[in-house]
Amino acid sequence: MRLTAHVTLVGSGAGGFDLTDPLDCHVYLVRGTKASALVDAGAGRGVDAILHNVGAPAPAYLLLTHGHADHAGGAAQLARRIPGLRVLAGAPAAGWIAAGDEAMLSLPRARAGGTYPADYAFEPCPQVTVVDDGDEIDLGGVTLRALATPGHADGHTCYVLDTAGHRALFSGDCVFTGGRVSLQNLHDCRVPEYARSLSRLAALEVDALFPGHHEICLSRAQRHLTAAHAVFEAGLLPRSTT
Repeated sequence: MRLTAHVTLVGSGAGGFDLTDPLDCHVYLVRGTKASALVDAGAGRGVDAILHNVGAPAPAYLLLTHGHADHAGGAAQLARRIPGLRVLAGAPAAGWIAAGDEAMLSLPRARAGGTYPADYAFEPCPQVTVVDDGDEIDLGGVTLRALATPGHADGHTCYVLDTAGHRALFSGDCVFTGGRVSLQNLHDCRVPEYARSLSRLAALEVDALFPGHHEICLSRAQRHLTAAHAVFEAGLLPRSTT
């Protein structure tokens, strides 16, 4: 599903457009003139469909927004099937993904709550390395910049896409259309950090918003970031998607 001149939606599950496995988050492909990158990996059960949608040439990068299984569970398979793929995630999530640490990735609670089937397991991805706040990846006419945005989960990272005259945000599970957020009763979901992350995002001035689930916004997207930030600034909690 082509979204812009540089961005294609290659994966999406039941919380979106049902392009791939129901457990998958939105998986985006960003193409430049020199290289391409995937943003998020899905849960791992829809990798064949994701790779079919990606086509050729294969991406050089996999940028993970955070470690939850619907976003990072497919990283190990993608790294195995795409030689030389660079897999990046924010710390400390990168270490948990590399080790397949299901407890720190909150998978047992998600399985118990019915989000994942009982037989679902997170495959470790030892290839993952840390992306730092402010790191930039030049794909050729297209730049992706990592923006540390903890709150939904430790190590959560958004990616800012800059092209000529256009800016987009891959927001993972940090912020959604309508100013919604994702607050969950998990060990690393932290409200003060969430508020600070949304303050950073509200200063970006983005044109498009590409979240990890639900609706996508292709123009005038800054209003969604401003709305979420304004609720936190009023001492309240924005509406949560979960």
